[in-house]
Amino acid sequence: MNVKIGVDGGGSKTEIVALDPTARVLRCLRKPASNYHVVGMVQAVSHIIEGIGEALGEETLEGIGITLAGIDTLEDWKIMAQGLKKGLKVLGQEKAILFQEVPVALENDAYGALMSVRGKFSGNVLAVGTGAVALGVTLAGDVIRVGGWGHLIGDQGSGYDIGRKALVAMVASFDGYGPKSILEDKITEHLELAQVRYIGDWLYQKKRTNKEVAALAPVVVEAARTGDFVSVRILEESGRALGLLTKALLRKTKGLELGLVGGIGNIWDLLRPSFMATVQEEFPDLQILKPIYTPSVGAALLSNIQQVRHIEF
Repeated sequence: MNVKIGVDGGGSKTEIVALDPTARVLRCLRKPASNYHVVGMVQAVSHIIEGIGEALGEETLEGIGITLAGIDTLEDWKIMAQGLKKGLKVLGQEKAILFQEVPVALENDAYGALMSVRGKFSGNVLAVGTGAVALGVTLAGDVIRVGGWGHLIGDQGSGYDIGRKALVAMVASFDGYGPKSILEDKITEHLELAQVRYIGDWLYQKKRTNKEVAALAPVVVEAARTGDFVSVRILEESGRALGLLTKALLRKTKGLELGLVGGIGNIWDLLRPSFMATVQEEFPDLQILKPIYTPSVGAALLSNIQQVRHIEF
């Protein structure tokens, strides 16, 4: 029996699966983070190679698909491709596998998200977690990416964006130049701060990460569900921003279906009204799809797709 290996890696964990020819998961395991911007290239590669080695069985290896957060530029791709190439060569010697004969795809994690929607290299996906990116494939097979520019100039509507706006609203409420919000109490309690004025000590530590700011999004959701106007407004803005991102993608792909992947699914009921109102101004017939696979399975299915980048041995 032939198997495909899929790797979906991010800033907190890496999920590895082995699939049979029907896309049934034979084995699934988790390793630590593999976003090299977070843990470094050596650790990222180590976690991936170790996971692939453990996921391999006695079956014939048909392909490997690796989709990672942090593969945003050509330089990012080259760094990880070089590290993975060396690691796979060592693994190949240990497992008696000729990786010259096995397709190994390496792409941004948005590609795994796209494949997770229907298991096909087509359609559109909006992947929202700490960051936000939209990816689609035209009828001609061209890949279109919108967003994913990072927190300094992009990621509008993402978990990070929600968390950042919550911090802005908290201090505005505290100082009195913004509307009063229970985010003052909610965030200080969540971060175990004595009072609001100590937020700077927490926020401006060198080790502070985007993911930790994004982790404040559930606090905003909790406050919004109690009726806090400021929190409701932050989530409405997030929905509109993601709607604009989606419209930009749909104009280019001409698609009318969109899969939602990532943490957005957990708060979709709060984002949906402003998101749909924004998108339906231009695309009234848009259909929202729920993915049928996990991103790690999507990554495995990506291994034999010709339009994506593969590591050459």
